[in-house]
Parts: sequence; C-alpha cells; structure tokens
Amino acid sequence: AVSRPVNGAGDLGRALARWIAEGLETDVETLELDRPLEAQGLDSMLAVSLAQDIRTRLGVDIPVTLLLEVGTVENLARELRDSYGVTAVPGAASTPGAVPPVPGGGSPAGVPVAPTADAPPVALPATAAPAFAPAVPAPIAPAADPAGSAAVTSVAVTTSTAPDRHDIAIVGIDGVFPNASNLDELWEVLTRGEDCLREVPKSRWDIDDYYSDAAEPGTVYLRRAGFVDDLTDFDAPFFRISPAEAQWIDPQQRHLIQSAWRALEDAGLSGRTAGRSTGVFVGASYQHYRDMVVGDVVQTAAGLGNHNAILANRVSYFLDLSGPSMTIDTLCSSSLVALHTAVRSIRNGECDQAIVAGVHLAMSPQYFQLGSRLRSFSPTGASRAFDAGADGFVPGEGVVTVVVKPLVDAVRDGDRVRGVIRGSAVNHGGRTSGLTVPSSAAQREVIVAALRDAGVGVEGMGMVEAHGTGTSLGDPIEVEGLTRAWRGFTSRTQFCAIGSLKSNIGHLEPAAGLAGLVKVLLSLERGVVPATLHVVRPNDHIRFEDTPFFVADKPVPWPRVAGAPRRAAVSAFGMGGVNAHVIVEEAPLPAARESLPQQSFVVKVSAASEDGVRRLAGGYARLLSGVDSAVLGDVGFTANVGRASHRFRVAVQGCGGLELAAG
Repeated sequence: AVSRPVNGAGDLGRALARWIAEGLETDVETLELDRPLEAQGLDSMLAVSLAQDIRTRLGVDIPVTLLLEVGTVENLARELRDSYGVTAVPGAASTPGAVPPVPGGGSPAGVPVAPTADAPPVALPATAAPAFAPAVPAPIAPAADPAGSAAVTSVAVTTSTAPDRHDIAIVGIDGVFPNASNLDELWEVLTRGEDCLREVPKSRWDIDDYYSDAAEPGTVYLRRAGFVDDLTDFDAPFFRISPAEAQWIDPQQRHLIQSAWRALEDAGLSGRTAGRSTGVFVGASYQHYRDMVVGDVVQTAAGLGNHNAILANRVSYFLDLSGPSMTIDTLCSSSLVALHTAVRSIRNGECDQAIVAGVHLAMSPQYFQLGSRLRSFSPTGASRAFDAGADGFVPGEGVVTVVVKPLVDAVRDGDRVRGVIRGSAVNHGGRTSGLTVPSSAAQREVIVAALRDAGVGVEGMGMVEAHGTGTSLGDPIEVEGLTRAWRGFTSRTQFCAIGSLKSNIGHLEPAAGLAGLVKVLLSLERGVVPATLHVVRPNDHIRFEDTPFFVADKPVPWPRVAGAPRRAAVSAFGMGGVNAHVIVEEAPLPAARESLPQQSFVVKVSAASEDGVRRLAGGYARLLSGVDSAVLGDVGFTANVGRASHRFRVAVQGCGGLELAAG
C-alpha cells in the first residue's frame, strides 16, 4: 500500500511516482513512497535509466546515480526540491491556490502544495536547517578565478583546535606493496606505469581448483590480483617470538610489526620511544590466514595470532608502548579512519605521537569466493578507475605504516617531515537505497568537514587521490560528491588532477587509504603526479569538463611554488558507509643551517645478529658511496642516534663517504 504523506508535491510527486512505477513495471497504487526502491525491484541499471529519463523530462541536470543515493520516492522529491529547485513538472498547469515557488527552490516551511487526486502525493517535509551553516564568523571567500559554469556557495572553514597541536607531521613511512617491497620501488612502479596485478601464485593456492565463470557457489571468477612477495618471511627471534609460534601467527601480524619497526627507523625513533606516550592505530578487516590454518583444534598461538585486536596490541607490547592501542575496522576506509583517530588522539593530548598502519595480506580462497558471490570483482581482472569500461575492483595486498606527531614537535626535534595532515573528517552515509550503496551527499559532507578542519580552501589543491575503485556507478558518485563540496570554494574547472593508485596495485581495502596517502607524499617529494592506468575513455556518467578535476592519465608536473604550499586530498569510503577524507600539505622547507666542518666521521652499525650487521653495513656502504659530503654528518647522526642498539655492533671511521663505505 502507498504510504500517506504529510505534505504533497502536486504534479511533481504524481509524475515521479508514475514514472518510477512504469520503470518498475508495477502499478502506481502499489508503489510505496517511503520504502527503499531497491526493495521494490530497482537495480543499478534501471536506476541509471530512470535518472536519465527524469533528467530529460524535467530538464534538470541530475547525476545518474541520484535514485540510488536517495533511496525512496519521497527522498527523490525532496532532493529535487531542495538541491535542484524543481517543484513542478515543466508544462503542467498550476494548481489553483498553490503557493508560488520560493526563489532558489522549495516552498515556505510548513506550507503544503495541494495534491491532486489521480496519483499519491509525495511527502515533502519542511526544509531543514542548512547542513553547513557557519559555526564561526567569516567564511573563507573563494579566490578570484576565471568564471566557471557552476555557482559558488560559500563554505566556512575553521580550525577549532589549538594551533600548536592541530597540524600533524608525518615523520616516518614504510610500505610493502605488490611488486614493491619499499617506497623507492613503489615510485618506480608509478613512474613506469606498471600494472602489478597477476594470477594467484601457486605458492598460495591453486586458482584452477576454484575458477569458474558460471557464478556457482564456491567458485571464483577472478584470476588476477595484487600479491606481495615473501609473504611468510619473518625475523621471529628479533621480535622475541619462537619459530614454532610464528608459523601460527597471521602474516598480517608478522608484516605489521616489521613495518612498524621500519617506519620508526625511517623517523629516527627506533629504540627512542621511552618517555613518550605513543599510540598505535591499525586499520584491518579480514582474517584470511585463519581461514586456512585454524581447524577444529585451535592452537593457542593461532588463537591470539589470528585475532584482529592483537594486530595493534602486539606492536604496543613489543615496543613497550603505553598509549592508546586499537584495531579499527570500517572495511575499505579502515586505515584512513585509523589516521583520523590518531590525529584526534594527539590533538586531545591522549598521546604524544602515534604509529598508524593499514594491512591486508594472505588473501584466501574463501575471500575470493565471497567477492565472486557479491559480484564486486572486475570480471576482466583490471582496475579501471574513471574509465567507461570500469567493471569492478581487483583486490590487492599490502602493509603501510606512518609515524605522526605534532608539527611543532617535529620541527623542534629536527625531524625530517614528509608531509603535514592539515585536516581530517569521518562520517557515515546514513540510509541509502541499500547497505552498500554510497551516498554522494555524505561524501560531500565529509570533504567539506575535512576542509573546515584544515582551515583551508581548495585553491592550493593539485591532487586528489580518490577512492576510485573502478566501478561504473561508484566513480560517478564520488566525483559528484567532490564537485559539490569544492563548488563551495571555487567555480574553476579542471585545475586539479584526480587519480587512483588502485589501477597499479589493486584495492588494498583496509590499507587502501594509507596507500593513497603514501602516493600523495611521494608525489609531493618528487614534484610529479603519476598517471592513473587504463583510462581510455572517461566514464560516460562523469562530465569532467564541468568539474574542478581532470584525470591524470599521464604524469603531471607538480613543482613547488613560492609562497603557496601545495596541498592534496585523500579519500577512502567503506563498503558499509563509513567515509573518511584527509587534507595533506607539503612539508615546510627546513630552516637554513650552517654545516659544521668535520675532519672525520663515525658511523655505528648495529643489528641483532652478525649476518644482520653485514647486511646493514652493505646498505650503508651503498648509501655513503654516493652521498653529498655536506650531509655526511646527518647520516652519521641518524645511524648513531636514530637507530636502536642491538647485541652485535661495530663502528666505522672515515674522512669521507668513500672511506666510510670501504670501512
């Protein structure tokens, strides 16, 4: 039965109900206006078709994803009224006594528009207060720029936290990705435009035992994904774990603790966390290894070794850290939500610094079976973000870790700052037409909230690392949300590059947000936005020419500009509706300092084993043989102070880099 509305929408409500009922091939009297259309037979293909039909009939430029976003007929009428100013069907006779439209769309609050009798009217409650009413006095006005096609709506941006702890510096990074065991190798992947997806390695499991394109339960239709090498490599004695216990521990735990240690080394903080409250925040979702090793009889080591909460806790335990320690699971947005949580924890004084990580490893046959049942994977085995041929995502493995602390502390301590988190925000999409259907409106809100938290506009933005999973409807919804958010600051078009790392290494799901952050940081350091792969023809449902964005389908120079810090944005949207957005700024230029003359240098080489000392010495030798003499003292300082001391150690003395390398 049709729900009885409080307010009517006249001809518009009747028309929407009739058009949608026709599309669903049902009688208009049986259409439930407040019930999700997905539950009444609407699928994504029909939603696109109906949106295109409504666009033509009403002469209004709505996104083709609008029906999926709003969910119900009532919400559709409300959205058309509030956001697009549509109150009647063009050419329809006005209802006698109807209240004239309010300029800008909508009717006066609480005043109904009289319904007619032949179709059920659609409820249109009074317009709510604006979602983005300024919380502080003056909004930041958009900078003067060339006229664009879209109107600019002023959006307030503020910094609500004391400035000394608001800006958060990234001082250490580590990552392992498909075809890239470190950040330098990842940059080579990006600059070469390498697609790192490959068939499931035989060393994992045999894809032929599961493969079928018949969509039967228990089968898998995807053969390719992004796999890391050396999945089971782990220096168990270094982390005080017996080899017998280590074999039961999820490789996600093994790689995470190693990555955390390397990130601390990159920050010059390994062995130097005592006396500082250090939090650990990990984004993780799946427990693939448990699917394969935990049977009817559960070993004690397997129980703790395959529990997601222990991911963060094991890092805190090994490093003897007493700050907050938690694993966060919001599916695809997990690691970016973890970063947001860490930023808030530092700002609130809960910890002085934090280790933030995301991990997704050891993908199991059961995981591939689930994705195949959901039909979420790309049947062609390629990630085509923003392309007309986008047909689903391809999963990938990886572990990413960053070390963060207040920028003022990093500058005080002389840390190498890799980038600055200026703002972040997290929200949920609420009720859409389905649990996994994203909300463009919610994505807009989280983007505006992050900009407001950062206290900046969008004029300095040169790069958006999008969620960009490569789905035919998800990508348009994302670009629509971004565009609506940015239109509060600028009317310019196609001035900011947009891309997706997923085209290179696959979708790292819970680790994807931090992987995108690393790409942004490397792009800032190298001055280039790398190309996004597989973009042959842009998605038919995205009109990039009307947005602030252009797809970076080839490398784009991104040099420093004096007096104008470069900024970027990173998005991650969880399948269950949790959205996260982060605003990143380039590292401030270090203060000029005078190099003290030195006649000789000493470099400490220390490791947990003799073999470790030899390997580390070899790495130092390769570095020192090509390092500028002006920074030899910095290299020695980092090796001597920023690296932990272990049982085996040796000191090397020399007057220059080559002499030190010769050792």
